[in-house]
Amino acid sequence: MDSFVLCVRDKDSSQDLFGKGFGPVSYLKIPDGDSIPRPSHKVTGGVGQWLDSAVSQALPIGAAIEEKLDIVFFVHGYNTDAPESLRRQRLVESELNARGFRCMVIGFDWPTAGTAVLYEYDRIEAQKAASLLVTGGIIPFAKYVQKNCYINVHVMAHSMGAFVVRESFRAVDKGRDADLANDWRIGQLVLFAADISSDCFALNQTEMVPVFNHCGRLTNYFSGYDKALAVSNVKNIDISSRVGRVGMPADTPANEKAVDVDCGPRYAAIPEAQRKAQLDLVIDGMVSHSWYLGDSIWYDDLAFTLKGEIDRNSIPTRTIIEKNDFVLKVN
Repeated sequence: MDSFVLCVRDKDSSQDLFGKGFGPVSYLKIPDGDSIPRPSHKVTGGVGQWLDSAVSQALPIGAAIEEKLDIVFFVHGYNTDAPESLRRQRLVESELNARGFRCMVIGFDWPTAGTAVLYEYDRIEAQKAASLLVTGGIIPFAKYVQKNCYINVHVMAHSMGAFVVRESFRAVDKGRDADLANDWRIGQLVLFAADISSDCFALNQTEMVPVFNHCGRLTNYFSGYDKALAVSNVKNIDISSRVGRVGMPADTPANEKAVDVDCGPRYAAIPEAQRKAQLDLVIDGMVSHSWYLGDSIWYDDLAFTLKGEIDRNSIPTRTIIEKNDFVLKVN
């Protein structure tokens, strides 16, 4: 099966590769056998043909739409090159489909420098690219309902990808583009190991208001064992505690749409050697920051969340602590 990617990296002029800086939107259709996204994978017919191809693959011609077609945008984190982003996108799609959640995962590939020491560079590029997630991806799919195809769009974001999502929603609302309907929305928004401040999740905090206005539910998976999100490792001027490490604020009210799932106990319950071995098999990255992508119980919970068929309080892979606060089960 082909993989579909909304890429906003520049192009390496010397070869058929994407670079490390911000560039114009490229709508990619990548054959299953190719592991490296390339400019030559660009769909020449633009967004319309790209949408038609994606929907056709997700829902073959002549097939009946029993309920809806689920599209999940996957937004990678910092220090993630294009091949690794594609690898993660394909892994998530495979794991979700294996759990009975028939969906297509589409990558939003924003530019990163490809090294952990250039954190601030990645954050600047993330800010440049952010709005295109909504204007170039989410809204075009939302408008596709005009072709009698009901599409439910979800978004999941890892690490600095959460910053991309937040800034994309803020930028589009602030821009008040007359060509964009203001009633667009997504279904589920999932953040894991999110590299944004915990404080901004306090009720009616201005940075998150556009996000909550345009999503049906926000689920935040966090772990206190995340070394990448330790205050000592935050390389920008914002050294506040990260929501992917400590969860949402406990001492202030939160938006009714917000759900916190503490994954720390699950992480701690897995023997260290097993954690690393499992992660090495499927993904690259700091184990404590990216382990979610190799964990079966987390994928079980993620599938229940994105399906949206079971109430948040009844999802069997988590234990409720208090309203909207849960702990992922350890086994």
